[in-house]
Order: sequence, then C-alpha cells, then structure tokens
Amino acid sequence: MVNTEDKENKIKTLSEDIALLESYIEDLFSFTPLPLCFVNSKGLVLEVNPAFIKKTGYDEYDVVGESFFSFLEKKEAENMLREVMEKGAIEGKEATVKTKEGAEIQVTVSARTRKVKGGEISGAFFSFFDMTEIKKKEDEIKETNKKLQEKIEEAERINRLTIGRELKMVELKEEIEKLKEELKKHKGT
Repeated sequence: MVNTEDKENKIKTLSEDIALLESYIEDLFSFTPLPLCFVNSKGLVLEVNPAFIKKTGYDEYDVVGESFFSFLEKKEAENMLREVMEKGAIEGKEATVKTKEGAEIQVTVSARTRKVKGGEISGAFFSFFDMTEIKKKEDEIKETNKKLQEKIEEAERINRLTIGRELKMVELKEEIEKLKEELKKHKGT
C-alpha cells in the first residue's frame, strides 16, 4: 500500500514536471524567430509571439482578442481558417499581412490545429514566413533575365547584320572579279 507521503511526493514531482514543461513551451513560443499566433476556432487571436509583434509592429494588446482578419485580407484569412479547421493543417499558403503602419508583407502561411482533451479543436497555430526578400530577389532575377534576353537579341541582330555584310562583301568581290575578266576580254579584242 502506498502511503500518503509517497503520493504527495509523486504529485509534487508531477506538478514540477508540468510547470517545467509549460515553461519550456512558453520559452520556445517566445524564442522562435518565426512570427506565430494562436487563433481560436472562431478566428479570434488568443496569443502572439514576440517575433509576430516585431514583424508586424502591432502590440500584443492590438491583436489579442481581435479578429484574425484584422491583419490579413478577410477573404484569404477566412479561407485559411476554414481549411485548417477542416483538414487539420495547411502549408505554404501565400497571403499578405498588413502591419500596424499599413505596409503589406508577402508571407507564406502554415497552420496546424490544436486539439484539447476529447479531440475537440480549440483553435490553430499560424506561422508566417516573410517572403519579402525572396520576392525582391525573384524580381531582380526577372529583371536581369529581361536585360540578358535584350542583350541576346541585340547580339543576334548584330550577328545577322555582320553575316549579311560579309555575304554582300563576298558577292561584291565576285562581281568585281567578273567585271575584271570582262574588262580583260574587251581590252584584248
């Protein structure tokens, strides 16, 4: 038979383990450089991490308790929330996050539902990967490709002109030779 002291020690140990686990999860949520938010199944923001605050400029008090749609385009946010609630997860959905200052950040969104005891969905975690630099580099590559294509077309035009000029020179040399031959014939007669 287990005595009361052993039970109390087990409860104390389990409570300490739970507290450590909660602290670990909170540290991880706070530490990650990826903007994250937790949204309930109705679309209300319940929690955001420091990276979200830093990236968007919103204060925690600006968004917690507010609609998920307040910083995303409403239609795309509704679609993402519905899809994650139906499928359990989404990955790589492109969206635009509006910052507090009104700027728009192109992001890819991934999300996963959170279930509570009994399997009921309590909401979803959303992560936002900033695509600004990638989009900028894509635009630079497109512009570079456009310039290269223009240079190739110009080089091809010059090549055609040069080849055409060379062919004309060969024709003219042949014509000159023919005329010299005719001239020799006429001088000889």
